Amino acid sequence: MNKLLSAAAVGAACLATPAFAQDWPSQTVTIIVPYAPGGIADIAARTVAEAMTQEWGQEVIVDNRTGGAGFIAATAVAQAEPDGHTLFVADMGVNVINPSLFDEVPYDPAADFIPITMISDTPLVLAAHSGTPFETVGDYFEAARAAPGELSFGSAGIGSLNHIVPEWISYEMDLEVVHIPYRGGAPAATAVASGEVEVGVLALSSVGPFVDSGDIRILGVAREERVESNPDVPTLIESGVPNVAAGQWAGLFAPTGTPEDVVGKIHTDVVAFLESDEAAETFGARGAIVSPMAQEDFAAMLDTLRGQFATIIDAAGITAE
Repeated sequence: MNKLLSAAAVGAACLATPAFAQDWPSQTVTIIVPYAPGGIADIAARTVAEAMTQEWGQEVIVDNRTGGAGFIAATAVAQAEPDGHTLFVADMGVNVINPSLFDEVPYDPAADFIPITMISDTPLVLAAHSGTPFETVGDYFEAARAAPGELSFGSAGIGSLNHIVPEWISYEMDLEVVHIPYRGGAPAATAVASGEVEVGVLALSSVGPFVDSGDIRILGVAREERVESNPDVPTLIESGVPNVAAGQWAGLFAPTGTPEDVVGKIHTDVVAFLESDEAAETFGARGAIVSPMAQEDFAAMLDTLRGQFATIIDAAGITAE
């Protein structure tokens, strides 16, 4: 009798425990992206959506909700039903930079989103116009120290990642370099290539043609490890710049409150795809590196970056336009 009662109790306990992942997804899954089609986050979302449509047997669609520095998309995700049918692909801007750049942000990236995994990373490089005498990162530092305020760097705009990272370098190395903002990464790369500015921290994928033409020289990469495609380019950390490692990554998130087992299934399935040759080829063709991560590692990385960027944004006096 006792065995029967015990078995019944176990069975009741199992029935009382929601097995969300067994029934998920039960409808279309929507991945919200805060930017227009064609960008890094959008490409990451569409690549994952196509693969997961096949894996899950339910349609996975991408919803581009542009505007408001990502506020519109982020708020929509934060307020979505946390059942796993709304996901978010976002980047450094939405998850790290915005809370320190703006006086008021209508969402809390640390509290409102569950980090699932990084999807891809597009490395940033410190690039110099080939007409400068800079052959190494150290050469650039030496010139900047010899002529404070006379060298300039170009960026994609005030508050952009490639505005903040050069300021971070200057902060760590005690440099005074003038910021020249442009309207996007492509014009900033062109400005470095033409010699309008001496340097820029730019996406590796955007400087390739200028390196081939001899207009740009890559001095270092803002990563913890060297890039496989450019093994001779040292990291900034190797070159004596402490801490500076940040790229144009895209990551996958779910609204806080999404069941753990659903998040676990999403992580397992997406990471399995990212570890495939197909994913490596798809992202590699766009100059990105597949970068799957354990949930806890991704969350820890975000916490570290938020602290670092808050310090730099405050020290450099950067405010939103």
